[in-house]
Amino acid sequence: MTASERNAMLTAEDDALLRDCEFIMQKGTGNGGQKINKTSSAVRLRHRPTGIAVSANEERSQSRNRHIALRKLRYEIAVRVHAEPSGAGFSLLPAPSPANHARLIQWTAELFDRLAASDFDLARTAALCGASVSQLERAMRKYPQVWRSWSESRRKNGGGARD
Repeated sequence: MTASERNAMLTAEDDALLRDCEFIMQKGTGNGGQKINKTSSAVRLRHRPTGIAVSANEERSQSRNRHIALRKLRYEIAVRVHAEPSGAGFSLLPAPSPANHARLIQWTAELFDRLAASDFDLARTAALCGASVSQLERAMRKYPQVWRSWSESRRKNGGGARD
């Protein structure tokens, strides 16, 4: 998949992204008493083009869980669908604000393109980003989910994780 195809998925409107998904409603699990067993508020999405599946049952509202699942899906696409890193336009610093979710997802996708190109090695990735290892590590640790995803990817690809 090319970077532009992946980026189109990341920036697509919710309805357009949902059209590419298998949408499953299910009963939630966990706290909630009898209510949880009576309503199908949990949502599971499977993105057909990538095969990535996510679920959300954090809220009692199905529409809110669908929104949460779409955010999770965008994040998983950013982390797991890699493209050849572009030569220009990526700036590691400053890392985007968590409030700007769209920009954070794009930044994460571009960062993971560079991580994948360097076999998830921080020193080689830092060189690709024009930053020091400590700057890269600090930027990644700012977002614990990004740090965990890098650590899991590194383990899957045979490297020892630096946790």
